[in-house]
Amino acid sequence: MPKVSVIIPTYNRGSFVIHAIESVLAQTFKDYEIIVVDDGSADNTRELVKKYGDKVRYIHQKNQGPSAARNTGIRHAKGKYIAFCDSDDRFLPDKLQKQMDYIKRHPDCRFLYTWYYNVDAEGRRTKLRKPTKCKGREHLQYCLFTRRFTIRTSTVLIHKKCFQKVGMFNEKYLYSQDWDMWLRLASRYRGDCLQEPLSEYLLHGNNRSSLSVKTYHPEIIKSTLKLYGWSNKKLKKLEKKYGIKRRKH
Repeated sequence: MPKVSVIIPTYNRGSFVIHAIESVLAQTFKDYEIIVVDDGSADNTRELVKKYGDKVRYIHQKNQGPSAARNTGIRHAKGKYIAFCDSDDRFLPDKLQKQMDYIKRHPDCRFLYTWYYNVDAEGRRTKLRKPTKCKGREHLQYCLFTRRFTIRTSTVLIHKKCFQKVGMFNEKYLYSQDWDMWLRLASRYRGDCLQEPLSEYLLHGNNRSSLSVKTYHPEIIKSTLKLYGWSNKKLKKLEKKYGIKRRKH
């Protein structure tokens, strides 16, 4: 069995997905499998992926959205750990190796995120994104809840068994499903930041991230407050403790 399952969900991004696949194949860490979940593409994604033969497991499903595609990949994964590489992202060559080395040094860490680069359409790195390394689980919970920083899905390495406890990606969310997942993971598990840029996020006209923080906030906020058992009084204490003011959601 592979140690890591790398899941690449994609939808009509044949021109991008091959670069995501190539970035995984270039990893210095070799104990992995690649699963491409095609969420009902109508372009040439199938033909492009099939050229990789048995190097890539290809799964086609009817269009159900990114959460469903990730969940399909998780259900088919054979690895102990799960990594995601969105089809418009790329891993740097030592991403998996450095993350696995960190996990070996910190075996109680159940999900590990990293810094990453924003990259423009010409392949130029335009910005280094540096999510915070938090001081304990409560600090991470509060930073995530207040959106102090964004965890990019393609930076995360997660112990597969975590999904048995916190559940899968919420398929009714078209946006913010990743934020919802990190909040749930942080409710039960230690999450750390490896403070190195180990992936690239390609910015292009079809990115949907700019819309993601607007759509499902009320429901996610309500469920998270219930999950964490936080009252307004508790939130005020956390704001004072960590010096982070709550944003207006």
